[in-house]
Amino acid sequence: GTHLHTLAGHTSSVDALAASRDKVYSGSRDTTIRVWSATDGSHLQTLSGHTSTVTALALGPHGNLFSGSSDGTVREWCGNDGTHLRALQCDNKRVASLAVGRDGSLFVGGERGEVHVWRSMGSANGCIVAHGVSQKEVTLCLDAAGTLYAGWQIEEEEADADEVEDRAKGGVYIL
Repeated sequence: GTHLHTLAGHTSSVDALAASRDKVYSGSRDTTIRVWSATDGSHLQTLSGHTSTVTALALGPHGNLFSGSSDGTVREWCGNDGTHLRALQCDNKRVASLAVGRDGSLFVGGERGEVHVWRSMGSANGCIVAHGVSQKEVTLCLDAAGTLYAGWQIEEEEADADEVEDRAKGGVYIL
């Protein structure tokens, strides 16, 4: 395709992206989230609150933005005006990935291979862990029907040869 815009402004590398119909969100190692116009690429605002790298971004069903960080928090921001709504302290040191269901359920992938599930923005209602392999970070994705996909990075030196061969081509679980 054709190059449309360069969105410049972070003072360090960009580690997370999310987009809606009219906005693009970028999360950076500079601990900020920048909000850009999807139409003309202009900078709309900067969201601050994390104390470490912003590692994950996801949009909720009502347009709110969720951000995860190496500081171990997930934050929710109003999609209309960027107001910080709330913060969750996660069990893991680093939030590796986020996904938000149509019902508002929040799935938080951690650095130790766990997936925490919140049915409301209070406390975790459950935890999903793939057993039988040693995992590192987990990457999450929800499809339009609400199926959760989780991809784990496998520690090859700790898994047996057959296990690595079986999972080396994707390591994706459908949950």
